[in-house]
Amino acid sequence: MNVKYLAKFGGSAMGAVGAARSLTRARREGDKLRMVDAVLSILSVAITIAIIVRELRQAQDENKPLVELKDDE
Repeated sequence: MNVKYLAKFGGSAMGAVGAARSLTRARREGDKLRMVDAVLSILSVAITIAIIVRELRQAQDENKPLVELKDDE
């Protein structure tokens, strides 16, 4: 796995932790606007992780050979 992807994934994970804390605090205080903000932050992190996974899959696909040789048995 590339360092670039690890850095992106790590940053997203840290963002998810912060958003979860914000959501917990907003629910405890009953602040609906902060709850909406926290939920949108969590969704943003989820989308970022989905993009990273897609980039990783595309990078793996590019490493595949153009012709696969099979043994006839």
